[in-house]
Amino acid sequence: MHMFLLVALATATAWDVELACLDTAEWSKYHAAYEVAARATALEGSDRAVSRASLGKELLARTSNVTEVLSCNVGVVAGYYLLAHLVSQEVKSMNPGNIFGLKPFEHRTGLAYRLLQLALIFIFTLRNANRIPSGPAQAWGVTEHHIIPALLQMRRGQDEWLKNHVQRLQPISPSFRDPNLNIAIVSICAYPADHPLVLPKLTPANRETYANRHGYALRVHLEHPIIGAHGLGVQHAKLATVLAYLQSNEFDWVAWLDCDSIIMNMNRTLDSIIYQYTQKRAEAEMEAGLKEAKNPAPVCGEKLDMPDLLIGEWSDSWVTDDLREESLIRIRRGELAMDSSAVWAEAPQIGLVQGEVQGNQLEMDFGDAKLQAEIQWNITGNGAVELLWENGARWVHRVDHQSCREPCRAIGPGCDSQLLDPEVNLLITEEGWGLSSANWLIKRSAWSMKFLHDALTAAHVELQLFGDQDAMILHLMNRQALEVVQEPSLEDATLYQDPLDAHAAVIPQFELNAYDALNALTMECDAFVEGDLLVTFPQCKEAEGCNDVFELAAEYANDDGKLLEPDAGAWWRRQESTPKWSRYSQLSSAALRIFGPRPLIREVYTQEQQLRKRCRSTSFCMRRADAAHLLTF
Repeated sequence: MHMFLLVALATATAWDVELACLDTAEWSKYHAAYEVAARATALEGSDRAVSRASLGKELLARTSNVTEVLSCNVGVVAGYYLLAHLVSQEVKSMNPGNIFGLKPFEHRTGLAYRLLQLALIFIFTLRNANRIPSGPAQAWGVTEHHIIPALLQMRRGQDEWLKNHVQRLQPISPSFRDPNLNIAIVSICAYPADHPLVLPKLTPANRETYANRHGYALRVHLEHPIIGAHGLGVQHAKLATVLAYLQSNEFDWVAWLDCDSIIMNMNRTLDSIIYQYTQKRAEAEMEAGLKEAKNPAPVCGEKLDMPDLLIGEWSDSWVTDDLREESLIRIRRGELAMDSSAVWAEAPQIGLVQGEVQGNQLEMDFGDAKLQAEIQWNITGNGAVELLWENGARWVHRVDHQSCREPCRAIGPGCDSQLLDPEVNLLITEEGWGLSSANWLIKRSAWSMKFLHDALTAAHVELQLFGDQDAMILHLMNRQALEVVQEPSLEDATLYQDPLDAHAAVIPQFELNAYDALNALTMECDAFVEGDLLVTFPQCKEAEGCNDVFELAAEYANDDGKLLEPDAGAWWRRQESTPKWSRYSQLSSAALRIFGPRPLIREVYTQEQQLRKRCRSTSFCMRRADAAHLLTF
């Protein structure tokens, strides 16, 4: 700890102890702004806006040098949470008691979501198992139970927005390669020679096979890297290492991949991910917003979820032509975010009715009777989507799928660098509680090198309690979010606009960071499915129970005989299902952990939890040999 903090703490006052905050002029001013803002949560209009702006200004000042945060961690966490509540009333209502009963967000959740992520990275600096100590928590009026459930719920809205956004992009084939792009893959697998994990033996060979197939440069460090800052810790080494490779001017893009990520689809290129997610946004989309933007035609060969296929406007064959427009039927998803099969239909002639999709059947409760309809569609040829009801009615989707969009498969007209936004320099995923530093792509640019330098400085010099992920989050959204909250008026468009640095783009998690099925289940994230580029194993640190998993993943990656369908790995073909790999076995703990499928792993996970509970509460406990079919943790 810095000497000035030791001296200040030695003379702590009651104010310091109660709020866990140094009694200095700067923190006193911050606390006063916080108190005014807390009272303003009950107000509307200009008073609320002024207090919000004042707190945002003070919080930006206090976090501009993150070293100072150590003298008032909980106060900083409370400030971000309070600002999130001031910009979104729904934040306050999100708690473990009602989180699953809330309606899903119709928009990207934007500003409040980023403020909660910032709150969380400063909870981590408390080093208290993600918990805020009870005393300061009471004094500041905030606990982790206010922040984490709201963050998880808002992420669902963010995921839904991202899914809609991706559907409007020009599709890029997973095998797409731009021969003009010079790409490097960088990893650090610097384990001690006697370390029991098999990763330092498996990962380099896995990376080499992939890099050779596509002509990528490979830089895997098997010893602690010399490049980077003096005295650099392992947790900050990736920032310095990637920065050094960008500064070398050898590469257009650098892909950082953690050592515990195994590449599974050797045919999927990094070029295809770059071209898919650095595209310029269409002008019509920018002006109208995603909610009002016209639904795009499906991609040729797209696998559509049935509820998604139904969403939109339908004409009713029982309505005369002169009343057809005013009698359009509008179908949308159900009210509960967790209920993926529920849909609602509304029109003057039927009112508001609820339905459920099962396979290619739709059942609707019209009040006096339940009726079933067969869903018929053909997205690869001419013909509209139709609902054929058992009573003879026929609904026709207003979006006529007369054609489908062909993905870009090679460089050519409409499939070249003109698609791309030159200002997008970083592709990063988001899962769990925020942006991930596990696997990401970054372009050589002045912005990229400054960003990595600033993040490295924050983590290595200013606040070593920060991991690389925390530092990246800080520099991608802190200043941006806190400047937005100072605006006098926050209209809906501002609230839902993501304050993330415009040079960065969040991409779907499965593209660069699909989790093994067990962690995906427990963390509510994308699980690896066949075709995904890679699988990563968060929290798998012990040789027992993990080496078998790593080795099976590497075996799958090396199997050139496995059958992958055309365009495997493309977002429009992706669906969770039982893997088709011939060596997959539901009796294998390792196979279940990697591949799932999720319903099966949920069942096995529940069984094991019950077994563990029984072991704790009674003298009975199943021996490991008798429980070989269960998951290991």
